[in-house]
Amino acid sequence: MSRSAVVVGAGFGGIAAAIALRRAGLRDITILERGGAVGGVWHHNTYPGAACDVPSSLYSYSFAPNPRWPRRFAAQPDIQGYVEDTARRFGVLDGVRFGVEATRADWDADGVLWDVETSAGPVKGSLLIAACGQLTRPEIPDLRGVRDFAGPAFHSSRWPADMDLGGLNVGVVGTGASAIQLVPAIAGTARTVTVFQRTPPWILPKFDRAYRPATQSAFARFPALQGAGRLAWWTFLEAAIAGFVGHDRALTPLAAAARAHLRRQVPDAALRERLLPDYRIGCKRILLSSDWYPTLMREDVELVTEPIRRILSGGIELADGATRDLDVVIFGTGFQAREFVAPLQVTGRDGRTLAQAWDGLPTAWHGLSVPGFPNFFLMYGPNTYGGSGSAIYMIESQALHVGAAARALDSAGAQTVELRAGAFTAFERELRALQQKTIWATGGCSSWYLDEQGRDPTNWPGYTYDYRRRVRAINPASYALT
Repeated sequence: MSRSAVVVGAGFGGIAAAIALRRAGLRDITILERGGAVGGVWHHNTYPGAACDVPSSLYSYSFAPNPRWPRRFAAQPDIQGYVEDTARRFGVLDGVRFGVEATRADWDADGVLWDVETSAGPVKGSLLIAACGQLTRPEIPDLRGVRDFAGPAFHSSRWPADMDLGGLNVGVVGTGASAIQLVPAIAGTARTVTVFQRTPPWILPKFDRAYRPATQSAFARFPALQGAGRLAWWTFLEAAIAGFVGHDRALTPLAAAARAHLRRQVPDAALRERLLPDYRIGCKRILLSSDWYPTLMREDVELVTEPIRRILSGGIELADGATRDLDVVIFGTGFQAREFVAPLQVTGRDGRTLAQAWDGLPTAWHGLSVPGFPNFFLMYGPNTYGGSGSAIYMIESQALHVGAAARALDSAGAQTVELRAGAFTAFERELRALQQKTIWATGGCSSWYLDEQGRDPTNWPGYTYDYRRRVRAINPASYALT
């Protein structure tokens, strides 16, 4: 039976799904990418210092190892290049339509396919894979006067290509994963850097290093050598998950290491106190950096912990009335992480939209599928973010599921594969029970993981190996093949 697939997004998730579908026998695969290149967040985030905080050997597809990574923790250009090279090697790059944004997808029960509206006209497919990404829509804080600033003001993920900070007074709002990379990268170039911190993060040292040509040659000649390193990192990070999902003592060594890292790099006791979190480690994302603390001690860098009152045309006013004169404001304030398919509107059976099905709380069976939406799968959907480990491992697990669904359709001679309502209800009940034990629920902080009601649509409350075990095949008890 001839099938086709439409994949929305050409990041790690979309490319993995397309490769899995191709391996399952599909050749008619269209990938819609609103950007100008593959890579997703690694195409859009070009700020100075942008890099991964997961070792390169693990932050890559298991079926496409890269012996030529320049560093243990790869930088943005190398990661984007890896995704593009992998898409080309596995024959899916030619199926990408760049500069095309999918806006709406409707299930056509008569035609047994998805009608997808795009900025370049309609596209149809038997299968629809939403790989829109979780960290794609910038979050700009709702600060008074945020539009009044006279100079350049932008989110870190929308870095202007021609931005020159030389000799300028720069303000960076936020101390999350992007900020701790870009601040050390721009300090010394900018005249001054003022960092506005709301909540300090827990930070562990980043044991990064460049790979020598001899090491790269050894990885290429003996793939098992790089594979052993990948397995070692996966095992270490998998063991750490215990501390996130109910066994709090497992995080004690990490907290001790983070405190020691802070003491070692910041001799100023007063500054250390402002940098020490008051919540349990793991409640927010744990960050890796060996140059963040030293950067904050530079004479041309200031850490401000007083809350922001408003943005002025020429700077920022604090709650105590003090001001900081600035030429540029950079928001390292994260993303709208709970809009898993935005801006795509998905309508399934009986005219019911995905937004209506979710009713304010995105949820899907293992983040992959929802009853009432036949032949539809999510990549990196709700509750598939790992507290420890590599997002690519989770994405690859989901791609295996998508490929298994395509094979199941062919094996059964079926036209649709759809999640059973009972499987969805049972999973959701299990998920909520597991979430109550996690560090994200009990750690004493508010984070981007949680919504305004304190609910968690983001994290997978278990081990990544267990996730893969659950989703690698299509279970007839969970899915109806029609």
